Amino acid sequence: MKGKDTGAFYLPNAETENRAFGDKDADGPYAMVKDQRLIVCHPKDGPYPVVVPCQEAKLIVNGRECTETTPVTIKDTVRIEVEKEERKEGKWSLSVSPDGLYAELRIRPTVVIRRELSYLPPARVLHLKVVEREERIPPFTLDELLEELSRLGINYGIDWEACSRAAASCDEERVIVARGVPAQPGRDAWVELHFSNDSKIPVPIGKDEIVVDLRERFIFTSVEPGDVLAVKHPPEQGIPGTSVKGDIIVPPTPQDCSLIVGEGAFITQDGKQAVATRSGRPIAKIGRNKIKICVLPELVHHGDVDLASGNLIFKGDVLVSGNVLEGMTVEAGGHIRVAGFVSHAKVRANGSILIKGNILASVVVAGGNNAVAQKLQPHIKTLATGLQEMSAAVRQLLQHPAFKRDDLKGGIGPLIRLLLESKFCSLPYAVDNLKNMVENLQFSLSTEDMNNFTKFIKKAELALIRYPLTVRSLEEIEALAQQAAEWEQAFSSLPAEESDLVVSSILNSNVVATGDIRVIGSGCFNSSIHAGKEVTISGVFRGGEIQAGGNVYVREMGSKCGAATKIVTVSTAKVTVGYAFDNATVVVGKKVYKFNREEANVCLWLDKKGNLKARKISA
Repeated sequence: MKGKDTGAFYLPNAETENRAFGDKDADGPYAMVKDQRLIVCHPKDGPYPVVVPCQEAKLIVNGRECTETTPVTIKDTVRIEVEKEERKEGKWSLSVSPDGLYAELRIRPTVVIRRELSYLPPARVLHLKVVEREERIPPFTLDELLEELSRLGINYGIDWEACSRAAASCDEERVIVARGVPAQPGRDAWVELHFSNDSKIPVPIGKDEIVVDLRERFIFTSVEPGDVLAVKHPPEQGIPGTSVKGDIIVPPTPQDCSLIVGEGAFITQDGKQAVATRSGRPIAKIGRNKIKICVLPELVHHGDVDLASGNLIFKGDVLVSGNVLEGMTVEAGGHIRVAGFVSHAKVRANGSILIKGNILASVVVAGGNNAVAQKLQPHIKTLATGLQEMSAAVRQLLQHPAFKRDDLKGGIGPLIRLLLESKFCSLPYAVDNLKNMVENLQFSLSTEDMNNFTKFIKKAELALIRYPLTVRSLEEIEALAQQAAEWEQAFSSLPAEESDLVVSSILNSNVVATGDIRVIGSGCFNSSIHAGKEVTISGVFRGGEIQAGGNVYVREMGSKCGAATKIVTVSTAKVTVGYAFDNATVVVGKKVYKFNREEANVCLWLDKKGNLKARKISA
């Protein structure tokens, strides 16, 4: 303890005290504490009062410290020592925030604890008691604070009232004694759209809803010529601020953006408004610091798409009031709606697709090139990585001193075939997968870029599958690896737009969508389903495979005859199966769950440690 101060109290003259407190023949002995003094009274020959010491008060009788209950008489010399004072020095500090916008004073006051004997009334057994009184003292003066403000260069926004209050404060606290003025940031230029840019088709289908009037559930935004589509608001400059040291705080420079238009719209002379020039569906393509506004018209085809009508290829939305029949193709730059069924045909849209009837032995792609790229990307990545590794291996072998170059006078084909048969056997498999996918989705690769991709796959097939012995130089493999890396980059850089597919049933078909796939009728049979997001099948799923980027729900999976049925989804997804037959398989991330018996109401997912979990859910 700091600053100890001991007070000693002595036994007073008994006769004097007897005169003060009554006759010496008064009943019983007693002792008391009054005005920090021990007072004792007892008959001449006893009995005597006793004093009980405490931890804070040291009882010393006739020069000896007593730690237990001790009788005292008027003949004893009694001293009581109390640690009178304990002092804890305070601290204070002044600092400026990193952004210079405020100065903070941290205070911890000086604390002085004073102790004294408590008043105790007369008692035969007197228990000593000490009371503590705490005093807090400011650790600095106002002059010292002003001197510190000056030393730190704080000269702006000082709160003099807060400084005075802090200098007198006896509490542990933090006080803001100076505040600067923050810079007010400006506003980046922005484009105000006068239409909804939501490209998804809302499908609020009830859980137990079977018959759905889809015509009442989808609304497409449309405009008329002369409608204002978008307004550009220019950037607004900010206002500088001031730090507590008087320095100027400069606000960040606001960013400008460009408003540009495509087909179906024009820009006013001042560059601030985009106006429609035709009827149709407006869209906004939002890029970095630019927004492009277009108006896509809607093509309405009355009746079936057949040989009489020819294929429908349109940049905007397409509405087919009938069916899409055998051998026909429907392509749209926007959404597609088919009131009937699609049979032995091809339907492709950059937006979402709604088919009220069934899909029979057809290829349907919602999301256009994005959907195709989404399906091809894992395989092109495998090919690009493998070609780069094989190029490095060939280069290392050719530079090795033990390698005989005379064996490769006709080219490195034998070495390539050896590597493909041993270390890089996954490359032919990747090329073959890509070739099959391109053939199945051939109509989706109609653009020039995708046609070039088809040529690249044919070149890779010749070098890695059909005629590897004809490869003459390492440069051929390196060029192939470079092209694969470029295609991987091109696929991964495509905008991640989500286009949905909604259909009644699917039979012997290949369907792809960058968003959700929802089958609201009887179900899917012997089909391949690839969704960038969730898959929901209200009926059965028998034969085929589902690949999803989100959760999967299937009411009934597999069949009694054991048709191979598989669901593959990402590690963060859940798979819910109402009823599963034997030989059905579910893959979540890299974990595989195979149904060895019929099971009902099963939910599968991975926990935080990557372990596959399965549980029963209520029907």
